[in-house]
Amino acid sequence: MNLTKCSNGHFYDGDTYASCPHCGGGGTENVTIPFSGGSSVQDIGATMPLTPPVTPEPPLTPDFENVDFGLDDDAKTISIYQNNKVETPVMAPTVGWLVCTKGKFYGQDFRLKSGRNFIGRGAGMDVALAGENTVSRERHATIIHEPRQNIFIAQPGESRELFYVNGNVVLSPVQLKKNDILQIGEVCLMLIPCCDDVFNWDKEEND
Repeated sequence: MNLTKCSNGHFYDGDTYASCPHCGGGGTENVTIPFSGGSSVQDIGATMPLTPPVTPEPPLTPDFENVDFGLDDDAKTISIYQNNKVETPVMAPTVGWLVCTKGKFYGQDFRLKSGRNFIGRGAGMDVALAGENTVSRERHATIIHEPRQNIFIAQPGESRELFYVNGNVVLSPVQLKKNDILQIGEVCLMLIPCCDDVFNWDKEEND
């Protein structure tokens, strides 16, 4: 047997084939390989090409610094702030307070705004006496600040329950003055005006 190697690295029997039967390549050379046993070319793996190992190329790392995303410098640096703007709600000026002098909320104050202020134990009330079961959930009583005359008025709410001003039951509107006491259920609230004969928000705004 004439063991021959073609230019493409294939081995074949030169006595049987005039050129490489695997690729038809030329440029052959004779190679002597010692036999450790077997009687054919297949026993020594003569048809396996002897090619050098291939070293894989390292993966490419994208260069984000030089990529043009179609944004100018201003858009790149302020867009996140533009999307997260939160406007602070403007609160109505405080016209007075109800300060608890007796009951569950002893020592606490509740702010009053101009117009109607509904009192109840529900979370949506202007004066929310939460958890006080002697107070109706919705609109047990109403305190009004009338801005033109700059006065405070107490009137019944939409509840069937009663409330009192200075110990007198309120069945119709009652004008209030400083330090008057409202009793609603087991809670007593004292009126402390912010707006009075000396000060009111309309006057300050016009000045």
